[in-house]
Amino acid sequence: MNPDVRSHIRASGPASKILLAIFLAAALLLATGCTISRPANIDWAAPASTGNPPPGDSAIQQVLTSYGQALVDKDRNRFASLLDPASGAFDQQQLNLFDKLKAVPFSRYQITLDSTSQSNPAQETAKVRISYTFSGSFTGLPEPARAAFLLVREKDGWRLSGDATLNTLGKPRDAELWDFGPVTVMKGAHLLVLYHPGNEATARQLIQEGDAAYPRLQQVIPGTSLPLIPVKVFDSKQQIDQAYPGEWQEWTGGAARKLGSTAAQGGEIIIDAALYQEGNSDTPGYNRKMIGHEMTHIATFPYQGSRTPPFLVEGLADYVGGQKASAPIREKLNSGVSFNPTLDDLYQPSGFQVLLSNAAADLAYEEADTAVLYLEQKYGNQKTFDLLRAFQKNSLQGGDQAKLVDGVFRDVLGSSWADFKKGWEDFVLSGSGA
Repeated sequence: MNPDVRSHIRASGPASKILLAIFLAAALLLATGCTISRPANIDWAAPASTGNPPPGDSAIQQVLTSYGQALVDKDRNRFASLLDPASGAFDQQQLNLFDKLKAVPFSRYQITLDSTSQSNPAQETAKVRISYTFSGSFTGLPEPARAAFLLVREKDGWRLSGDATLNTLGKPRDAELWDFGPVTVMKGAHLLVLYHPGNEATARQLIQEGDAAYPRLQQVIPGTSLPLIPVKVFDSKQQIDQAYPGEWQEWTGGAARKLGSTAAQGGEIIIDAALYQEGNSDTPGYNRKMIGHEMTHIATFPYQGSRTPPFLVEGLADYVGGQKASAPIREKLNSGVSFNPTLDDLYQPSGFQVLLSNAAADLAYEEADTAVLYLEQKYGNQKTFDLLRAFQKNSLQGGDQAKLVDGVFRDVLGSSWADFKKGWEDFVLSGSGA
């Protein structure tokens, strides 16, 4: 594990902004004219269902609803009654799944029927969307996962008889934490940690670090009041790759994921247990900084827009996490030699997505961290938060990004972008940002 705390915390930001390896891969795809292949059947990517089953399929929707409710109620008998006993392996796999989920506190588990197709009068294939929430956590159902089931008609109604996701949708279903083993839950004041037996020490540490980070989060982000943040602890990066394929090609142990566009949908934190245990042993205090950073992303997801300067997002997360800036940016400014990226580059929405070296990434975070530290010390928590919200409100505004940034800074801080940048440079050169 890299002993440099800064680089690890930087790399652990939300999936939409991080990971140098992804940026390089994306650039290569564009350069070679490659495109991402589509699954054989792309109906799974159709607009979300209205929630009303297709005509004549209400009986199938009722089976799917009962399946989800049985998981919420922990009713194994009811759950088993929905399965086709003649399906053999599928029936046993589903019962094993139920047992793995006994401790998981679902508040809702919703399966919505999108469409059905009939292979014979006694068998249907159902395309569905699956989403769930946890008790005490965010109440809005997250963006759903797509799947497909086989159902057979018995004398007393429809029964689930198989998983048809791969054959029907042209892509396998992404794995869930419980696909790798039974799930245990530990609840703290601010985190709901889901983990496999054997990771109890990691879960306890996460609870402690979350409790320690939350007061500073509330101080820096005025009005913050979050429900329990779900934290999924995987045993390894291999498991994470199966659950979130392609999302993190360069991995440093933890990341925040946005679960939807609304505050009610919130987000989740993904943890690699093996790297988490190495964190504090290699660099004392690293895990607390990382958890504070990721909790900040969860708290600020609702206030980020498509034109929010990424230096503000990442710098704010590092500030809450307690990350300290170091000397390289001061040395760059002192030298008088031009360098990239500049702070101007980092207010562009793609500012963190065009960093083609580790040195550039390190410098970008130095600039972000010192810029937010300057904001906080000169203007305070409320003004910094107001700046974040103002960019979100202007996300749909057209025009040049430079003009938008200058206008928002003038409106919120009473300072032009040029004056702010000059103040930031003086702040860094004085040594205040280190």
